[in-house]
Amino acid sequence: MTLFTLNVVVKGTPARSHPFYHIEGLKSAVFLTFDVLWQKEPLEELLEFLEKRKIKAIFFVTGEWLKKNYPEGQKILSKGHQLGNHTFSHRKLLYMAEEEIEEEIKKFNMLCQNLFGFYPTFFRPPYGEYNMRIVRIASEQDLWTLLWSINLKTLSERESSLIISHLEESLHHGAILLCHTSSPQIMQILPEIIDFIEWKGYTIETPYTLQKYLEKRFPLP
Repeated sequence: MTLFTLNVVVKGTPARSHPFYHIEGLKSAVFLTFDVLWQKEPLEELLEFLEKRKIKAIFFVTGEWLKKNYPEGQKILSKGHQLGNHTFSHRKLLYMAEEEIEEEIKKFNMLCQNLFGFYPTFFRPPYGEYNMRIVRIASEQDLWTLLWSINLKTLSERESSLIISHLEESLHHGAILLCHTSSPQIMQILPEIIDFIEWKGYTIETPYTLQKYLEKRFPLP
């Protein structure tokens, strides 16, 4: 499944109050993100692969996952990646009151800061479900809401040739790639995906490059 949604920022409104599906203005750059839910496999193998390929990514995790997997969270950060806020308990935010939404987001931030001294930059709502109220609340916690333009979860269940064919049609400048660590055979397919992206002349940029670009292009008032 591939989504193409333009980032339209209304004049006079803060950019952080809008979600980003892809990043306009960054030619030949793509960004790699992973959603990590309940399991921690194959995280060790994945981190080793990314280090070997000199690739940095954003790992969206929940607070409940961090509490159970402190060493893994620490290793993600120590390898130069970023932890992203995926809420504390992965509940459906659309059906919650504002106070509950704020608590889900803030509780994760506080836990992450207390455990690692790291305050997240990016937020991704569970299931990718959001409304402008949710994005606004995240922005009030100094978070960018980051979604995706290419979803590789469903692709990872297909044959490699179909994945590459689909990726060839959908790859674009400023793409945000979504992978799931729980996707079947992700470690068998990911190397071929990375090879293809680089062969097409794209660079997988770091989360910090993305952070600095957004802060420069959309400075806070």
